[in-house]
Amino acid sequence: MKKTGSEQDTPAEPLERARLQAEVAKQRVRIAKEELKRARKRLKEAKREAKRARKHSAAARKVWKRARRAQKDDSGPGREKKRAPRAKRRPVARRAAAAQRAAPKRTVRGARSATTGRAVTPADQAT
Repeated sequence: MKKTGSEQDTPAEPLERARLQAEVAKQRVRIAKEELKRARKRLKEAKREAKRARKHSAAARKVWKRARRAQKDDSGPGREKKRAPRAKRRPVARRAAAAQRAAPKRTVRGARSATTGRAVTPADQAT
């Protein structure tokens, strides 16, 4: 009579089977790692390609803008070809900081009166 898969006559077969399953699992892990490595390479290449495309897009946009400006300058009747460069304006925050540096100091933080030891206020300084 033929033996089925569930009927095993030697105890070595389950060990061999487990060893083979472990080997197959190792191979699957190795294959998965290789696939991951390839996917990372594809991702890096895609990022490089996107960066190149952005650079190309920016350059093309600059060329287009220059051409558009040149066309506007040419089409305008009686317009000057080149304007004198405008004076650069300093940002408001910098102007305020420069004004504070130029203005005389009104109060000193933590200043104390020599006679009374109290804090000096702007009203006290005026007198």
